[in-house]
Amino acid sequence: MGDLPPGSPIERLTAASLLAQRLHARGDELLDQLVDGARAHGASWTEIGRALQTSKQAAQQRFAVVAREPDADSPFGLTGAAGDALAAAAKEARQLGHHYVRPEHLILGLLALPEEMAARALEAEGVTAGDVRAALERQLPRAAARPTGSLGVAPQTKRLLELARAIGKSLCHQCPRTEHVLLAAVSPKLDSPAAALLAECGAEPADVREQVMRMLLEQSPELAGAIGRKSWLSRVVSKRY
Repeated sequence: MGDLPPGSPIERLTAASLLAQRLHARGDELLDQLVDGARAHGASWTEIGRALQTSKQAAQQRFAVVAREPDADSPFGLTGAAGDALAAAAKEARQLGHHYVRPEHLILGLLALPEEMAARALEAEGVTAGDVRAALERQLPRAAARPTGSLGVAPQTKRLLELARAIGKSLCHQCPRTEHVLLAAVSPKLDSPAAALLAECGAEPADVREQVMRMLLEQSPELAGAIGRKSWLSRVVSKRY
């Protein structure tokens, strides 16, 4: 309790809740990395389930949720271009020999759809697929390609997609679009490795957010009338959902 800031009981409760969320997120990331390493060294899902004190099926459901045929419905309720971006991200992960779709792969997935707003925003910021792929390979070394087999979705990616859905709903869209996925990727509250990757490629997250915001306001000018630019941006990318 000594690590919590001074204040009223409600203020301390709020701080404790935020701290618990951060610790939970870091725990998920640690498990993600260790399961990824175990799979890379040939561990079976039965062995992983036993180590996690759960069943093989439960371990697969949590850590290997993209094990679908290419023509199957996209997971996470994604449709249209956003679903295509996730499929492209999964393809990139397989080509790089990775066992999970991470947020960094999603950036490559978005860039694979050059006509969509997310790719156009990234292009406007000088981001290319080649630069992103090179930066990704420096962080996550390439291994032998994995054209088949289960492919997991990292906990960070799941949180990113959850935020993208929330952003889409806040903008009156039933399903997230590529620009919502990009806004989630560079959200300051999410602290996604995708944002760090873009910064390494010369596109600061704040600049990417501003670029997407300009494009959204150009596409839907009515957003500017009711909501100020800064308050609107704060609502859609900074709020913790």
